[in-house]
Amino acid sequence: MTTPDPTDTATRFLDALATRDFTALGGCFAEDGRLRALVPTRLRDEEGREAIAARYGYWYGALDDFELTAAEAVAVADRIRVRYTVRGIHREDGPVVQEQQGYATVVDGLIATLNVVCSGFRPAA
Repeated sequence: MTTPDPTDTATRFLDALATRDFTALGGCFAEDGRLRALVPTRLRDEEGREAIAARYGYWYGALDDFELTAAEAVAVADRIRVRYTVRGIHREDGPVVQEQQGYATVVDGLIATLNVVCSGFRPAA
C-alpha cells in the first residue's frame, strides 16, 4: 500500500475551495481536524470537519463572482504550505480580494491541522 502524497490532499482542498464545495473541503480534513486562523479581528479556532467547512462557507459562501485567482500547495519538510487568493464581490463592501497562507499537517491523506493567517477582505482595484 502506498502512502498518500500530502500535497495531493492540499490540492484537493484548494480544488474544493475553488468550486466552493464546502462539503468536499470539509472531507479533506480528519474527523477531528483543527483549523486555527489568525484573521484581522481575532484568532478563529475550529475543531471538526463540519465546523471547518462551515467556517469556510461563512467566509466565502456569500461572495458573488467568486474566483480563486491564485493557489499553491508546496511541501515544506513535514508540512504543506498552502496559499490562496480569492476575489469576489461582497454585498456591502463591493469588489474585494483576500489572501490566506498557512501550513497543514496531513496524516493518512487527511488534514489534521491547518494554521492560516489572513489578509482580511481588502478593496479590489
